[in-house]
Amino acid sequence: GRMTYPGILHHYSPRKVAFEFTSTPRKKVLIFVGGMGDGLLTVPYIPVLVDKLATLNWSLVQIQLDSSFKGWGTSSLADDIEGIRSLVDYLKSEQGGSREKIVLMGHSTGSQDTIHYLLNHGDTIDAGILQGSVSDRESFALEIDPQAQERLNSEAQQLLSGGRGDELLPAEFARRADKTPITAYRWCSIMVPGGDDDYFSSDLAEETISSTFGKLNKPFLVAYSEADEFVPQSVDKHALLGKWENHSNPKCWSKNSGLIPGASHNVKQKEPQEYLCNMVSEFIKEFDL
Repeated sequence: GRMTYPGILHHYSPRKVAFEFTSTPRKKVLIFVGGMGDGLLTVPYIPVLVDKLATLNWSLVQIQLDSSFKGWGTSSLADDIEGIRSLVDYLKSEQGGSREKIVLMGHSTGSQDTIHYLLNHGDTIDAGILQGSVSDRESFALEIDPQAQERLNSEAQQLLSGGRGDELLPAEFARRADKTPITAYRWCSIMVPGGDDDYFSSDLAEETISSTFGKLNKPFLVAYSEADEFVPQSVDKHALLGKWENHSNPKCWSKNSGLIPGASHNVKQKEPQEYLCNMVSEFIKEFDL
């Protein structure tokens, strides 16, 4: 597609920027958060979504966080939602365009940010969208044998329980984490059952889901990639979404939630991209956002 994108670069807090994909700011905005390793424009469906939202008079603002690109290994969901909160406050201010509606959409680990934000600062936005909300723990397990995983986990857990969670782990860990420097805290958060990042695993207890999905009180859409290469074959995606829906407030769970047919994790195919964009626009209409 196009390689150049006119728009506005917002300097929303010291040394942090967010890019709005339009030269004419709109009163309704979707804040987009990428996944691990993502930064501005690295998620392939963004341009298609920008165009779709424009037809509804919404604009898309992609946030750059400390955790963008290679920063996720030394960051946390708690850090991310503070960054998102400062962008939300800025967008609502006169300086940021006095925006009237804000939806937060995450791709992959950005979905963890989105659910974490809804649970902690849900009153500051209008709705959330979770796309490619996969379990990092289950996806990393596809790449590593269980014994190696156990050994690495216990090394990281020892540091964490010794109050050294901020320490960077040795090179072997970084290699497993897509060559990303990673702290003991973040490793455990992602790899250990019940870690702070563990929102979407298929083996979570019902009580856990009640305390996450069950506590959401703003409208939200789940757009799960049907052919997601980071989800183990053993996971029944329909059943997983059914479990989340059963624990959710029916007034908040979007009836447009579901699988994106034929979609890879980051929805790189054309038809699935259009399908996803329709899910998003129908969701906006469904809740009169």
